[in-house]
Amino acid sequence: MLERLTDTTIETQRQWLRFILERVGHNNLPGLLDYYKDIGWIGIPVANRMLELANQEKPYRGTSWALSAEEHRVSRLYIEKLGGRQVDETALQVPQQGKAKPVPEKKIELKLRNIIPTIHPIEKKKMEFTIHRREVTIKNLEQELGEKDAEIDDLKERIRGLEEAIDEHSREVKKNKIFMELFDQNSRLKKAIFANRKNSGKK
Repeated sequence: MLERLTDTTIETQRQWLRFILERVGHNNLPGLLDYYKDIGWIGIPVANRMLELANQEKPYRGTSWALSAEEHRVSRLYIEKLGGRQVDETALQVPQQGKAKPVPEKKIELKLRNIIPTIHPIEKKKMEFTIHRREVTIKNLEQELGEKDAEIDDLKERIRGLEEAIDEHSREVKKNKIFMELFDQNSRLKKAIFANRKNSGKK
């Protein structure tokens, strides 16, 4: 099974993709790739990569995802070539042409004269003034945003400093607490020793 595609096989990937697109079309490509996954020829990453590459190719539309036995054989050779096997290029040629048809590109011509009416000079001046005012407003907003960003960065720095101070204070508090506990334990120990000596003297 071909599990992944490498950058060194880009041209072979495109050759194989064009071969199957000319026969099944973009609309049936997912079905063919699903079939190849089901029979164990390719893995999911390969199928996903081929679907991505298909968006960069000339659009075709086919009637079915099914290929002839000869076309499946050639397709299999492409897969083996992508996997690193040396394949005779003449074996990748198929005498019959693909049945899928190229999808014609729709060319839309806009007749601006019919769409955009003539603008009166006074209205044009008003539009220009409005556009200029909006541009000024946008620049002012951008400046304000820049200032706000600077303020936010300053606040972040101050917060960082406060957090460090809190951490330092917390460490000092812990040290003092440990010191006081040690001092208390030491005092108790001294008292115990003193009491023990006192009792020993009485005996």
